[in-house]
Amino acid sequence: MTDFSKLFEEKGIDYIQFQFTMILGEFKEVEFPVRIWEDMREGTGIDGSSLGFLKTEQSDMKIVPDLNTFAIIPWNNRIGRFICDITDNNGNAYSACPRGILKTQISKAKSLGYEFLTRPELEWYFLTNDLKPADNGSYMDIPPTDKLHELRRQISDSMMGMGIGIKTIHHEVGTGQHEIEFLPCSALYQADHVQTAKMIVKTETFYDDLIATFMPKPISSEAGNGLHIHQYLTKDDRNIFYDEEKGISDLLRYYIGGIQKRVDSISAILNPTTNSYKRLIPNHEAPVYDTWGIGNRTALIRVPGYEKSARIEYRAGDAAMNIYLGTALLLAAGLDGIKYKIEPKDPINTNMYNLTTEERIKLGVRELPSSLDQSLTAFKKSNFIEKVLGKELKKLYLNLKQKELEEFKKAKSEGNETSWELKKYLLC
Repeated sequence: MTDFSKLFEEKGIDYIQFQFTMILGEFKEVEFPVRIWEDMREGTGIDGSSLGFLKTEQSDMKIVPDLNTFAIIPWNNRIGRFICDITDNNGNAYSACPRGILKTQISKAKSLGYEFLTRPELEWYFLTNDLKPADNGSYMDIPPTDKLHELRRQISDSMMGMGIGIKTIHHEVGTGQHEIEFLPCSALYQADHVQTAKMIVKTETFYDDLIATFMPKPISSEAGNGLHIHQYLTKDDRNIFYDEEKGISDLLRYYIGGIQKRVDSISAILNPTTNSYKRLIPNHEAPVYDTWGIGNRTALIRVPGYEKSARIEYRAGDAAMNIYLGTALLLAAGLDGIKYKIEPKDPINTNMYNLTTEERIKLGVRELPSSLDQSLTAFKKSNFIEKVLGKELKKLYLNLKQKELEEFKKAKSEGNETSWELKKYLLC
Protein backbone atom coordinates (compact mmCIF):
# COMPACT_ATOMS: atom_id res chain seq x y z
CA MET A 1 0.00 0.00 0.00
CA THR A 2 1.27 3.45 -0.93
CA ASP A 3 2.44 5.62 1.94
CA PHE A 4 0.75 8.78 0.71
CA SER A 5 2.03 10.99 3.52
CA LYS A 6 5.59 10.12 2.47
CA LEU A 7 4.73 10.51 -1.22
CA PHE A 8 3.20 13.95 -0.66
CA GLU A 9 6.33 15.07 1.16
CA GLU A 10 8.62 13.73 -1.58
CA LYS A 11 6.58 15.43 -4.33
CA GLY A 12 6.16 18.73 -2.49
CA ILE A 13 2.37 18.43 -2.36
CA ASP A 14 0.71 21.10 -0.20
CA TYR A 15 -2.96 20.64 -1.14
CA ILE A 16 -5.24 17.75 -2.13
CA GLN A 17 -8.29 17.93 -4.37
CA PHE A 18 -11.13 15.42 -4.13
CA GLN A 19 -12.83 15.37 -7.55
CA PHE A 20 -16.22 13.83 -8.36
CA THR A 21 -18.83 13.80 -11.11
CA MET A 22 -22.39 15.12 -11.14
CA ILE A 23 -25.48 13.61 -12.81
CA LEU A 24 -25.05 15.60 -16.04
CA GLY A 25 -21.30 15.00 -16.07
CA GLU A 26 -20.00 18.19 -14.46
CA PHE A 27 -16.65 17.69 -12.72
CA LYS A 28 -16.51 19.12 -9.18
CA GLU A 29 -13.82 19.34 -6.52
CA VAL A 30 -13.16 20.23 -2.90
CA GLU A 31 -9.64 21.08 -1.73
CA PHE A 32 -7.89 20.82 1.62
CA PRO A 33 -4.36 21.24 3.04
CA VAL A 34 -2.23 18.11 2.86
CA ARG A 35 -1.44 18.32 6.57
CA ILE A 36 -4.94 16.99 7.41
CA TRP A 37 -4.67 14.07 4.97
CA GLU A 38 -4.97 11.40 7.68
CA ASP A 39 -8.27 12.94 8.79
CA MET A 40 -9.55 13.09 5.20
CA ARG A 41 -8.31 9.88 3.56
CA GLU A 42 -11.59 8.07 4.34
CA GLY A 43 -13.57 10.82 2.62
CA THR A 44 -15.31 14.06 3.46
CA GLY A 45 -18.86 15.35 3.68
CA ILE A 46 -20.63 17.29 0.93
CA ASP A 47 -24.01 19.01 0.70
CA GLY A 48 -26.07 16.78 -1.58
CA SER A 49 -28.91 19.28 -1.84
CA SER A 50 -26.67 22.06 -3.20
CA LEU A 51 -25.41 19.58 -5.80
CA GLY A 52 -28.90 18.49 -6.85
CA PHE A 53 -28.70 14.95 -5.48
CA LEU A 54 -30.85 15.16 -2.35
CA LYS A 55 -33.49 17.25 -0.61
CA THR A 56 -32.27 19.89 1.87
CA GLU A 57 -33.59 17.94 4.87
CA GLN A 58 -31.68 14.82 3.74
CA SER A 59 -28.61 16.41 2.27
CA ASP A 60 -25.56 14.92 4.01
CA MET A 61 -23.37 12.76 1.75
CA LYS A 62 -19.72 11.81 1.45
CA ILE A 63 -17.14 11.61 -1.29
CA VAL A 64 -14.62 8.80 -0.82
CA PRO A 65 -11.32 8.82 -2.76
CA ASP A 66 -10.24 5.97 -5.03
CA LEU A 67 -6.58 5.81 -4.01
CA ASN A 68 -5.63 4.41 -7.43
CA THR A 69 -6.48 7.75 -9.06
CA PHE A 70 -3.81 9.93 -7.46
CA ALA A 71 -2.17 12.37 -9.86
CA ILE A 72 -0.47 15.75 -9.67
CA ILE A 73 -2.16 18.78 -11.23
CA PRO A 74 0.15 19.78 -14.12
CA TRP A 75 -0.31 23.55 -13.91
CA ASN A 76 0.33 23.58 -10.16
CA ASN A 77 2.50 20.74 -8.90
CA ARG A 78 1.75 21.67 -5.29
CA ILE A 79 -1.70 20.07 -5.77
CA GLY A 80 -2.47 16.36 -5.84
CA ARG A 81 -5.85 14.94 -6.72
CA PHE A 82 -7.98 11.84 -6.20
CA ILE A 83 -11.21 10.95 -8.02
CA CYS A 84 -14.00 10.02 -5.64
CA ASP A 85 -17.14 7.92 -5.39
CA ILE A 86 -20.25 9.38 -3.79
CA THR A 87 -21.59 7.53 -0.75
CA ASP A 88 -23.95 8.00 2.17
CA ASN A 89 -22.54 8.99 5.54
CA ASN A 90 -21.78 5.37 6.38
CA GLY A 91 -19.72 4.82 3.26
CA ASN A 92 -22.40 2.84 1.43
CA ALA A 93 -22.59 3.44 -2.32
CA TYR A 94 -25.07 6.15 -3.31
CA SER A 95 -27.42 4.72 -5.94
CA ALA A 96 -27.24 7.80 -8.18
CA CYS A 97 -23.43 8.13 -8.17
CA PRO A 98 -22.46 7.99 -11.88
CA ARG A 99 -19.09 6.40 -11.17
CA GLY A 100 -20.71 3.86 -8.89
CA ILE A 101 -23.22 2.92 -11.60
CA LEU A 102 -20.39 2.16 -14.02
CA LYS A 103 -18.59 0.13 -11.33
CA THR A 104 -21.73 -1.97 -10.88
CA GLN A 105 -21.93 -2.83 -14.58
CA ILE A 106 -18.21 -3.64 -14.71
CA SER A 107 -18.69 -5.96 -11.71
CA LYS A 108 -21.50 -7.73 -13.56
CA ALA A 109 -19.21 -8.20 -16.56
CA LYS A 110 -16.46 -9.54 -14.29
CA SER A 111 -18.89 -12.04 -12.74
CA LEU A 112 -19.23 -13.47 -16.27
CA GLY A 113 -15.46 -13.58 -16.64
CA TYR A 114 -15.22 -10.51 -18.88
CA GLU A 115 -12.88 -7.54 -18.74
CA PHE A 116 -14.21 -4.43 -20.45
CA LEU A 117 -11.81 -1.95 -22.03
CA THR A 118 -12.55 1.23 -23.91
CA ARG A 119 -10.64 3.64 -26.12
CA PRO A 120 -12.26 7.07 -26.61
CA GLU A 121 -11.61 9.63 -29.34
CA LEU A 122 -12.12 13.09 -27.87
CA GLU A 123 -12.84 16.10 -30.14
CA TRP A 124 -13.11 19.79 -29.31
CA TYR A 125 -12.77 23.28 -30.80
CA PHE A 126 -10.29 26.00 -29.89
CA LEU A 127 -12.17 29.32 -30.09
CA THR A 128 -11.21 32.94 -29.60
CA ASN A 129 -13.05 34.97 -27.00
CA ASP A 130 -15.46 36.21 -29.69
CA LEU A 131 -16.23 32.54 -30.46
CA LYS A 132 -14.40 32.32 -33.79
CA PRO A 133 -12.18 29.34 -34.72
CA ALA A 134 -8.72 29.98 -33.28
CA ASP A 135 -6.86 28.50 -36.26
CA ASN A 136 -7.33 27.91 -39.99
CA GLY A 137 -6.35 24.25 -40.08
CA SER A 138 -8.19 21.30 -41.55
CA TYR A 139 -7.85 17.51 -41.24
CA MET A 140 -4.35 16.46 -40.13
CA ASP A 141 -2.75 19.74 -41.24
CA ILE A 142 0.77 20.65 -40.18
CA PRO A 143 2.15 23.99 -38.97
CA PRO A 144 1.87 26.83 -39.76
CA THR A 145 -1.74 26.13 -40.83
CA ASP A 146 -2.21 24.13 -37.65
CA LYS A 147 -0.88 26.98 -35.58
CA LEU A 148 -2.09 25.57 -32.24
CA HIS A 149 -0.12 22.33 -32.49
CA GLU A 150 2.09 23.38 -29.56
CA LEU A 151 -0.92 24.02 -27.33
CA ARG A 152 -2.33 20.62 -28.30
CA ARG A 153 1.06 19.03 -27.54
CA GLN A 154 1.17 20.83 -24.17
CA ILE A 155 -2.29 19.41 -23.44
CA SER A 156 -1.05 15.96 -24.43
CA ASP A 157 1.96 16.30 -22.12
CA SER A 158 -0.33 17.23 -19.24
CA MET A 159 -2.60 14.26 -19.96
CA MET A 160 0.29 11.82 -20.01
CA GLY A 161 1.65 13.42 -16.84
CA MET A 162 -1.65 12.57 -15.14
CA GLY A 163 -1.48 8.96 -16.28
CA ILE A 164 -3.59 9.07 -19.46
CA GLY A 165 -2.37 6.87 -22.30
CA ILE A 166 -2.35 8.71 -25.64
CA LYS A 167 -2.41 7.10 -29.07
CA THR A 168 -2.62 9.95 -31.62
CA ILE A 169 -3.05 13.71 -31.59
CA HIS A 170 -4.00 15.74 -34.65
CA HIS A 171 -6.04 18.54 -36.17
CA GLU A 172 -9.55 17.45 -37.05
CA VAL A 173 -11.80 18.31 -40.02
CA GLY A 174 -13.32 21.51 -38.65
CA THR A 175 -11.52 24.85 -38.66
CA GLY A 176 -10.16 25.11 -35.10
CA GLN A 177 -11.10 21.49 -34.29
CA HIS A 178 -8.69 19.04 -32.65
CA GLU A 179 -8.66 15.41 -31.50
CA ILE A 180 -6.79 13.16 -29.11
CA GLU A 181 -7.23 9.38 -29.24
CA PHE A 182 -6.54 7.45 -26.06
CA LEU A 183 -4.89 4.05 -25.67
CA PRO A 184 -7.16 1.17 -24.53
CA CYS A 185 -7.69 1.03 -20.77
CA SER A 186 -10.06 -0.59 -18.29
CA ALA A 187 -13.40 1.17 -18.64
CA LEU A 188 -13.67 2.66 -15.14
CA TYR A 189 -10.29 4.37 -15.21
CA GLN A 190 -10.80 5.34 -18.85
CA ALA A 191 -13.94 7.23 -17.80
CA ASP A 192 -11.80 8.93 -15.14
CA HIS A 193 -9.32 9.77 -17.91
CA VAL A 194 -12.02 11.40 -20.04
CA GLN A 195 -13.10 13.61 -17.13
CA THR A 196 -9.47 14.48 -16.43
CA ALA A 197 -8.72 15.15 -20.10
CA LYS A 198 -11.64 17.54 -20.47
CA MET A 199 -10.46 19.39 -17.36
CA ILE A 200 -6.94 19.66 -18.81
CA VAL A 201 -8.11 20.85 -22.24
CA LYS A 202 -10.33 23.54 -20.75
CA THR A 203 -7.78 24.75 -18.21
CA GLU A 204 -4.69 24.79 -20.45
CA THR A 205 -6.72 26.62 -23.11
CA PHE A 206 -7.99 29.16 -20.58
CA TYR A 207 -4.39 29.92 -19.58
CA ASP A 208 -3.68 30.53 -23.28
CA ASP A 209 -6.51 33.13 -23.38
CA LEU A 210 -8.66 30.92 -25.60
CA ILE A 211 -11.81 28.86 -25.12
CA ALA A 212 -12.03 25.09 -25.57
CA THR A 213 -15.48 23.68 -26.18
CA PHE A 214 -16.77 20.11 -26.34
CA MET A 215 -20.21 21.38 -27.40
CA PRO A 216 -21.47 18.92 -30.04
CA LYS A 217 -22.15 21.55 -32.73
CA PRO A 218 -20.69 24.91 -31.68
CA ILE A 219 -20.39 26.21 -35.27
CA SER A 220 -23.26 25.33 -37.60
CA SER A 221 -21.10 25.38 -40.74
CA GLU A 222 -18.35 23.14 -39.32
CA ALA A 223 -18.06 19.49 -38.34
CA GLY A 224 -19.46 18.51 -34.96
CA ASN A 225 -17.55 17.29 -31.91
CA GLY A 226 -17.93 13.58 -31.24
CA LEU A 227 -16.80 11.25 -28.50
CA HIS A 228 -16.40 7.93 -30.30
CA ILE A 229 -16.04 5.01 -27.90
CA HIS A 230 -14.12 1.91 -29.03
CA GLN A 231 -15.04 -1.14 -26.93
CA TYR A 232 -13.15 -4.36 -26.27
CA LEU A 233 -14.33 -7.41 -24.33
CA THR A 234 -11.85 -10.06 -23.20
CA LYS A 235 -12.09 -13.34 -21.29
CA ASP A 236 -9.03 -15.14 -19.92
CA ASP A 237 -6.91 -12.60 -21.83
CA ARG A 238 -8.60 -13.60 -25.10
CA ASN A 239 -10.46 -11.13 -27.31
CA ILE A 240 -13.96 -12.61 -27.46
CA PHE A 241 -14.92 -10.29 -30.34
CA TYR A 242 -12.42 -12.09 -32.59
CA ASP A 243 -13.01 -15.40 -34.35
CA GLU A 244 -10.16 -17.30 -35.99
CA GLU A 245 -12.26 -18.41 -38.96
CA LYS A 246 -14.86 -15.66 -39.41
CA GLY A 247 -12.80 -12.70 -38.25
CA ILE A 248 -15.55 -11.38 -35.99
CA SER A 249 -17.30 -13.59 -33.46
CA ASP A 250 -20.98 -14.32 -32.85
CA LEU A 251 -20.53 -12.61 -29.47
CA LEU A 252 -19.52 -9.39 -31.20
CA ARG A 253 -22.66 -9.56 -33.35
CA TYR A 254 -24.87 -10.17 -30.32
CA TYR A 255 -23.18 -7.30 -28.49
CA ILE A 256 -24.04 -5.02 -31.42
CA GLY A 257 -27.58 -6.39 -31.46
CA GLY A 258 -28.02 -5.44 -27.82
CA ILE A 259 -26.92 -1.87 -28.46
CA GLN A 260 -29.13 -1.55 -31.55
CA LYS A 261 -32.14 -2.72 -29.53
CA ARG A 262 -31.59 -0.02 -26.86
CA VAL A 263 -30.24 2.81 -29.01
CA ASP A 264 -33.28 5.12 -28.78
CA SER A 265 -33.30 5.18 -24.97
CA ILE A 266 -29.51 5.31 -24.46
CA SER A 267 -29.29 8.26 -26.87
CA ALA A 268 -30.71 10.45 -24.10
CA ILE A 269 -27.43 9.87 -22.22
CA LEU A 270 -24.95 9.55 -25.11
CA ASN A 271 -26.44 12.60 -26.90
CA PRO A 272 -27.73 14.54 -23.92
CA THR A 273 -28.31 18.09 -25.21
CA THR A 274 -30.59 19.82 -27.70
CA ASN A 275 -27.41 20.78 -29.56
CA SER A 276 -26.33 17.11 -29.83
CA TYR A 277 -28.90 16.45 -32.54
CA LYS A 278 -27.59 19.26 -34.74
CA ARG A 279 -24.41 17.21 -35.09
CA LEU A 280 -26.24 14.02 -36.10
CA ILE A 281 -26.94 15.00 -39.70
CA PRO A 282 -26.00 13.33 -43.03
CA ASN A 283 -22.64 13.70 -44.76
CA HIS A 284 -20.64 14.76 -41.69
CA GLU A 285 -19.39 11.31 -40.56
CA ALA A 286 -22.01 11.45 -37.80
CA PRO A 287 -24.49 8.55 -37.84
CA VAL A 288 -28.17 9.09 -38.53
CA TYR A 289 -29.34 5.46 -38.77
CA ASP A 290 -29.16 2.41 -36.46
CA THR A 291 -26.71 0.50 -38.66
CA TRP A 292 -23.40 -1.29 -38.33
CA GLY A 293 -20.73 -2.28 -40.81
CA ILE A 294 -17.13 -3.28 -41.35
CA GLY A 295 -15.03 -0.15 -41.73
CA ASN A 296 -18.13 1.96 -42.46
CA ARG A 297 -17.82 5.47 -41.02
CA THR A 298 -21.41 6.33 -41.97
CA ALA A 299 -22.73 3.59 -39.64
CA LEU A 300 -23.74 3.96 -36.00
CA ILE A 301 -21.43 1.09 -35.03
CA ARG A 302 -18.23 0.51 -36.96
CA VAL A 303 -16.20 -2.67 -36.74
CA PRO A 304 -12.71 -1.58 -37.82
CA GLY A 305 -11.89 -4.88 -39.56
CA TYR A 306 -11.27 -8.62 -39.49
CA GLU A 307 -8.31 -8.60 -37.16
CA LYS A 308 -7.23 -10.00 -33.83
CA SER A 309 -7.93 -6.62 -32.27
CA ALA A 310 -11.58 -6.86 -33.38
CA ARG A 311 -13.63 -4.28 -31.54
CA ILE A 312 -16.61 -2.03 -32.01
CA GLU A 313 -16.71 1.74 -32.27
CA TYR A 314 -19.88 3.55 -31.20
CA ARG A 315 -19.84 6.71 -33.31
CA ALA A 316 -22.92 8.65 -32.28
CA GLY A 317 -21.85 9.81 -28.81
CA ASP A 318 -20.59 13.29 -27.99
CA ALA A 319 -18.51 14.68 -25.14
CA ALA A 320 -21.46 16.45 -23.52
CA MET A 321 -22.39 13.02 -22.15
CA ASN A 322 -21.73 11.82 -18.65
CA ILE A 323 -18.99 9.38 -19.63
CA TYR A 324 -19.65 7.05 -16.68
CA LEU A 325 -23.33 6.66 -17.54
CA GLY A 326 -22.69 6.41 -21.28
CA THR A 327 -20.09 3.69 -20.80
CA ALA A 328 -22.32 1.80 -18.35
CA LEU A 329 -25.25 1.77 -20.78
CA LEU A 330 -23.16 0.60 -23.75
CA LEU A 331 -21.72 -2.24 -21.69
CA ALA A 332 -25.09 -3.25 -20.21
CA ALA A 333 -26.80 -3.20 -23.62
CA GLY A 334 -23.99 -5.24 -25.17
CA LEU A 335 -24.05 -7.82 -22.38
CA ASP A 336 -27.83 -8.11 -22.75
CA GLY A 337 -27.24 -8.79 -26.43
CA ILE A 338 -24.82 -11.59 -25.57
CA LYS A 339 -27.09 -13.04 -22.87
CA TYR A 340 -30.17 -13.17 -25.07
CA LYS A 341 -28.30 -13.75 -28.37
CA ILE A 342 -29.86 -10.68 -29.96
CA GLU A 343 -29.17 -10.75 -33.67
CA PRO A 344 -28.24 -7.37 -35.14
CA LYS A 345 -29.53 -6.18 -38.47
CA ASP A 346 -27.47 -7.13 -41.48
CA PRO A 347 -24.21 -5.17 -41.74
CA ILE A 348 -24.17 -2.38 -44.30
CA ASN A 349 -20.96 -1.48 -46.07
CA THR A 350 -22.24 1.20 -48.43
CA ASN A 351 -22.65 4.91 -47.77
CA MET A 352 -25.86 5.13 -45.73
CA TYR A 353 -26.57 8.62 -47.00
CA ASN A 354 -26.78 7.38 -50.60
CA LEU A 355 -29.56 4.87 -49.91
CA THR A 356 -33.13 5.76 -50.86
CA THR A 357 -35.95 5.65 -48.32
CA GLU A 358 -37.25 2.49 -50.01
CA GLU A 359 -33.84 0.82 -49.75
CA ARG A 360 -33.56 1.68 -46.06
CA ILE A 361 -37.05 0.31 -45.35
CA LYS A 362 -36.20 -2.91 -47.16
CA LEU A 363 -33.06 -3.29 -45.01
CA GLY A 364 -35.02 -2.60 -41.82
CA VAL A 365 -32.93 0.52 -41.10
CA ARG A 366 -34.41 3.09 -38.71
CA GLU A 367 -33.46 6.67 -38.07
CA LEU A 368 -31.90 7.50 -34.73
CA PRO A 369 -33.77 9.97 -32.51
CA SER A 370 -33.56 13.38 -34.15
CA SER A 371 -34.14 15.44 -31.02
CA LEU A 372 -33.58 15.33 -27.28
CA ASP A 373 -37.35 15.27 -26.88
CA GLN A 374 -37.55 12.00 -28.84
CA SER A 375 -34.72 10.28 -27.00
CA LEU A 376 -36.08 11.33 -23.60
CA THR A 377 -39.47 9.83 -24.48
CA ALA A 378 -37.76 6.48 -25.13
CA PHE A 379 -35.61 6.93 -22.00
CA LYS A 380 -38.67 7.54 -19.82
CA LYS A 381 -40.45 4.40 -21.07
CA SER A 382 -37.43 2.10 -20.81
CA ASN A 383 -37.28 -0.60 -18.14
CA PHE A 384 -33.73 -1.28 -19.31
CA ILE A 385 -32.67 2.26 -18.37
CA GLU A 386 -34.17 1.89 -14.91
CA LYS A 387 -32.46 -1.48 -14.43
CA VAL A 388 -29.04 -0.07 -15.31
CA LEU A 389 -29.16 3.48 -13.93
CA GLY A 390 -31.57 2.90 -11.07
CA LYS A 391 -34.91 4.50 -10.35
CA GLU A 392 -33.44 7.46 -8.46
CA LEU A 393 -30.96 8.58 -11.11
CA LYS A 394 -33.49 8.05 -13.89
CA LYS A 395 -35.93 10.34 -12.10
CA LEU A 396 -33.30 12.99 -11.31
CA TYR A 397 -32.00 12.94 -14.89
CA LEU A 398 -35.47 13.23 -16.41
CA ASN A 399 -36.35 16.17 -14.16
CA LEU A 400 -33.17 18.02 -15.14
CA LYS A 401 -33.62 17.36 -18.84
CA GLN A 402 -37.33 18.19 -18.93
CA LYS A 403 -36.54 21.54 -17.35
CA GLU A 404 -33.78 22.03 -19.92
CA LEU A 405 -36.19 21.27 -22.76
CA GLU A 406 -38.70 23.79 -21.44
CA GLU A 407 -36.00 26.46 -21.35
CA PHE A 408 -34.91 25.55 -24.88
CA LYS A 409 -38.43 25.71 -26.29
CA LYS A 410 -39.00 29.09 -24.68
CA ALA A 411 -35.71 30.43 -26.10
CA LYS A 412 -36.57 29.03 -29.54
CA SER A 413 -40.02 30.66 -29.50
CA GLU A 414 -38.34 33.99 -28.69
CA GLY A 415 -35.77 33.63 -31.49
CA ASN A 416 -32.87 33.04 -29.04
CA GLU A 417 -32.15 29.38 -29.79
CA THR A 418 -28.50 29.79 -30.77
CA SER A 419 -27.56 32.18 -27.97
CA TRP A 420 -29.34 29.97 -25.41
CA GLU A 421 -27.45 26.88 -26.56
CA LEU A 422 -24.11 28.70 -26.51
CA LYS A 423 -24.74 29.94 -22.99
CA LYS A 424 -25.95 26.54 -21.82
CA TYR A 425 -23.47 24.20 -23.55
CA LEU A 426 -20.36 26.08 -24.65
CA LEU A 427 -18.40 25.03 -21.55
CA CYS A 428 -19.97 21.60 -21.12
